[in-house]
Amino acid sequence: MPEQFFPERLSFLNPVLWKVLKKQFSLVDGVIGVSEEALRMMFEKTVIDMPKLCLPNYATSGVSFENCVKNAEIAVVGGTHRKISINSSLLNEIKRNFKLISIGTTCNIADEQIPFLEYDFMMDRLSKARFTLLAFQSRTDPQYANDIYSLPNKFYDSLTAGTPVIIGKRFVSVKKIVEETQTGIILNLLEGPKEPSLIQNALESYDCYLDNLRANYDKFVWDNLKEDDFADFIPAILNS
Repeated sequence: MPEQFFPERLSFLNPVLWKVLKKQFSLVDGVIGVSEEALRMMFEKTVIDMPKLCLPNYATSGVSFENCVKNAEIAVVGGTHRKISINSSLLNEIKRNFKLISIGTTCNIADEQIPFLEYDFMMDRLSKARFTLLAFQSRTDPQYANDIYSLPNKFYDSLTAGTPVIIGKRFVSVKKIVEETQTGIILNLLEGPKEPSLIQNALESYDCYLDNLRANYDKFVWDNLKEDDFADFIPAILNS
């Protein structure tokens, strides 16, 4: 997405990058993206339409979480160091009931920082957390397109590790999936603590989240069907 290539102080050049993207679109037969909403926004802004395939950052594999013991923890996971944006009063309220851990990322709000782990070990550790928190903010503008239309790897990793997510309502693409599958809690993370009761309510029906994670597991992990869709897309657009 064009906005991500320049720092905010050079955002006045974004219109030029959109023109570049439009030219790039005109030179190709199809586009692969990680978010339906991001693809739609880019096509609308460039006034171009073409064959597309949405291929999110699916989890590589999952974890058997049938008998996994959950700790009173909320995890922040990722290899990209980005600011965590959450209301301080809401954060304090959450920390009364949960230990906040980070895995593989520097996080100044974490009570415990766990260093980078190999994928299988990361997934095993993530499966022990009660929730994963998605609250990053890359730019001053909370509606920065590259954030709100993102579908991070660790979102899918969390779901296939059997760990429901807590997400900010500004994350358009993630929010849509969570609403459809009922696999997490959607909060306004930038406001004060009218919200923590939602987390406490979620604990009372936590088994429902786990049931929904099991029922929707195939939607979150890379498999042969998704690989076939990818393999079929290339010759389809080249032969059209």
